[in-house]
Parts: sequence; structure tokens; C-alpha cells
Amino acid sequence: MDNYDDNGKEQVLDRPPKRIKSIQFGMLSPQDMVAQSVVNIADRNLYDLDRTPGQPRKHTVNGPLDQRLGTSAKSGICQTCHEGLKECSGHFGHVKLVLPVFHYGYFSKIIELLHCVCKECSKVLLPEKEKRKLLRRLRTPGMDGLRKSAVCKAIATDCRKVRVCPHCSAFNGQVKKVPGHPIKIFHNKFTQYTSSTAKSKVKPKEMEKFEQSFTAAKENNNEVDRLAKRAMDDLNPVRVMNIFRKISAQDVELFGMDPASGGRPENMLWTFVPAPPVAIRPSVAQEAASTEDDITNKLGDILHVNSLIRAGLAQGQSISKITEMWEYLQVQVAMYINGGLPGLSKDSAYGKMMRGFEQRLKGKQGRFRGNLSGKRVDFSGRTVISPDPNLSIEEVAVPTRVAVNMTYPEKVNAQNIDKLKACIMRGSRHHPGANWVIKGADGRRLALKMAASKSDLKRVEEKLVIGDIVERHLEDGDIVLFNRQPSLHKLSILAHRAKIRPWRTFRLNECVCNPYNADFDGDEMNLHVPQTEEA
Repeated sequence: MDNYDDNGKEQVLDRPPKRIKSIQFGMLSPQDMVAQSVVNIADRNLYDLDRTPGQPRKHTVNGPLDQRLGTSAKSGICQTCHEGLKECSGHFGHVKLVLPVFHYGYFSKIIELLHCVCKECSKVLLPEKEKRKLLRRLRTPGMDGLRKSAVCKAIATDCRKVRVCPHCSAFNGQVKKVPGHPIKIFHNKFTQYTSSTAKSKVKPKEMEKFEQSFTAAKENNNEVDRLAKRAMDDLNPVRVMNIFRKISAQDVELFGMDPASGGRPENMLWTFVPAPPVAIRPSVAQEAASTEDDITNKLGDILHVNSLIRAGLAQGQSISKITEMWEYLQVQVAMYINGGLPGLSKDSAYGKMMRGFEQRLKGKQGRFRGNLSGKRVDFSGRTVISPDPNLSIEEVAVPTRVAVNMTYPEKVNAQNIDKLKACIMRGSRHHPGANWVIKGADGRRLALKMAASKSDLKRVEEKLVIGDIVERHLEDGDIVLFNRQPSLHKLSILAHRAKIRPWRTFRLNECVCNPYNADFDGDEMNLHVPQTEEA
């Protein structure tokens, strides 16, 4: 084949911006958790115990602070991607649990699903004909989420009323939380018989069989006879998981879940616990030791109990002892998700309350409202407002003591060099002065408040060259943003020209009160100073 030069025009590549059509939230399956993980956390120790004196402590390999999970130290390097704290936000690990536990975030949903399915055959407690009809409704193309959830709610309500399974004729009753226990549920199988007040009621054969199973226990312990009438069916995580695994894909759709994209009910129980990156649970270094984050400590507790259960199963310890440790493990995992579990007092055997993931996300100080929707920002001031009819409607009077703290970085050029030199000579305490000088050549920052005398200021002023940046005080005519909370519409933040005035309040023309919905009975407003030409 002949080689030839193609002098034709290069094809134009058109890459228009993509538009997000939809976002779908789902549950992580155990396979997903292991796939996203970079390390299996198996050791509860945070640091290696055998270290040579005088040497820095090393993080335990496969421990909660393993270097492959990222770093929380400014000088640390992540062992997975070999980047620093600025570039690497960390990586997930996982803890393999010996026995499954309930995911506390889905706890109420688990109880709801257990009301909907038969505890023996795992089929939805509705006749086949009705199931098909509801399934057709849920599969209607273009059906919105609100109508879907209304249908699912109706299905749940209908299933709660069914006491005998239409498929296998097994008895089904109420599923409830154990009073006083944060994360334990039981099944009152014979609700139909126990709650009935009819004289002609007949005890079901299954109930008689259930009562007979206590005969041997009654002979050994007199207390059992007294408590046998209150005996309930215990729904532990292994049993619930087996019930959920047997649910068919069609029945899963009736709960509003999508089995094709990992929405299986057994994913509501955890067999693996994700270990978050170290960056979101930093260690606070002190002189002798370091204080660890709540989540790191809780991860250590989970690992400890998990290893005790593993050892107990290997040694063949009694079921009561294993069950006790399993319950403790469940509460620890629940606290990991929600640190303020209901039913946990200050002197609880399960440990004190902590800040779990739920507390980090929700509420006013949470991640969404506290750090994403609203942040603390630099170059902003807040004080009481008062009226001043002498100002133009586009002006706002800024107190001198605010103006000396609010700075604007102005680049030195031939036109403004004399003005900026005069600002430097006034220093940082007298308006209009300057607080910092940033040298254009090497980016050094010179703090003018450290200048003790006029001669120090003179030295800085003489070395000022075109290209340097002077962070000067706010002056008349600078454009600022003025805001009154609550910011309900776009006119709650408006741009004004600053007018530097004495006293201690922000002043504005009364005509501007309407868009801000402001009055002068003690209202406070915020002032923001944009830091670039573009802004």
C-alpha cells in the first residue's frame, strides 16, 4: 500500500456539553463493596506496637488507618495512588463480617418488607391474580415516582391485613421491635389467635406444636412455664437474610425496587462493612499521642467484636454467648451509621453516643447545610443596619473599622503605583491603608502590621514594583455584595458601591429595604468583598 500525505483538513470534533438526564440512587451489594475497596481491614490496632524508640510510629498494615486508604496528614502520601492530601481524597476499604447484621439506615424498611412477605415461603402475601395486576400497573411506561410509591404503599397496607399466607397456608403476624432494645425484632406468628376475643376461637395446630417445643426446657427450668405464653419468633439477621434471598425478582418489583440494578432486599443487611477513607476521619496529633476520630474508634470496636465471634465459633462456644456478642456487634454497626441510637442511655453497656455518618450529614451543622449549601467565607462582615437618606440607592455605608479588615488585592501598574505607595505608607491601622504586599517575582507575602516603624514601611514602599499585588483597604467606589438572610430570592443579594463612613453600622438608603425585606429594628446584614476583577 502506497504511503501518501493527507493534506486535507482535519475533521472537526464536535463535543457538545452533556446533559444529565437522571440520577439513580441504589444500594451497594456486597460485591460492589469489595470491588470499590482497596484493602481488607482485619486488624484493630491503629499503630504497630513493636517500634524502635525515637522512631515515628508506623500505621498497622490492614488496620483502620492503613496507608492504602489515603492520608489525613499534610505531608503524608497515599500508598494506593501515591498522591498527597490535596490530590487524593482517599480510598475505601472493607471489613468482612463473620455474621450478617442489619443496616440501621434501612431498619424500618426491613420491618415493612417482613410484614409484606410470608416468613416460611418468602412470597408476597397477596393472591397470584392480584399480584399480576399490581405488577402490570408498576411496569406502566413513564410512571412517575409519586404514583409508584403510592401503589407500593397500598401493597404494604394490604399485606399487613393478611394473617394466613395464600400460597403455603403458614401463619403470619405482626413484626415488631423488641421494646428497650435498639436493633432487635420479633415475629408474633399467632397474632390472629392471641388478639381474638371470640369464645369459639380454636388454637391452631401449629401453635400447639410451637408450645410443645418448650416441654424439655420446662422440665429443667420452672421459670420457662411462666414465660412460655409470651414466647415469640426471633427474627435474627441470618433468618431475615434467608427470607429475603428467597424472594423472586417479580415480587421484589412490588416493593418499588429494581432487582436488575442491585435493588435486592438482602442488600439491606450487611455482610461487609465499608471502611471510609482516612481523610474524612483525621487523627488529631498531640504532644505524646494522637486523638482518633469517633468513626475510627468505632471501626476498631467492630473489628474487635468480629474477631471474638470468629474465635468463639472456631472454639465451639455456647450459642447464648455467641448470640450476646452478635447483638453487641449489631449495635456497634448501627452506631457506626447513626451514633444517636434510640434506646441508648449515657451509661449504656453498648458504649456512649457518638457522631455517626447520619449526624455528619443531616441537620444545620451537617455536610449538606453546613458545608455545601452554606459555608463560612473570608472577606465578609456582619453588623446591624441603619437608614441613611443621604446615600444613593446604589451605595452602602461601610464603617471604617470594617474597611480596614476587608481588603481588595490590587495589581500595581503605572496608573495606580503612587496611590498604592501612599496606602503602604499609612500601614494597616489607618484607613485607607494596606495589610499585605505580595511580591510578583516570587510570591512572598509581606505583612504590613508587622512593620514597627515608618522606616520599615518606607523600605517596603521603595521596593514596590509594577506586577506586585497590594491588598489594600476597602475604599469609596469599590463594588461589594450586600445580603440579608434569609436569602429567599435573587434580590436578597445585591451589588452596591462602598462608601466608607465612621461609626459602627452598615447604612443604606431606605428605598432599598423592599427587596431585602429589611427594617431597622435590629436587623443584621452581611457584606462580601469580591476578590478578582472578573467577580
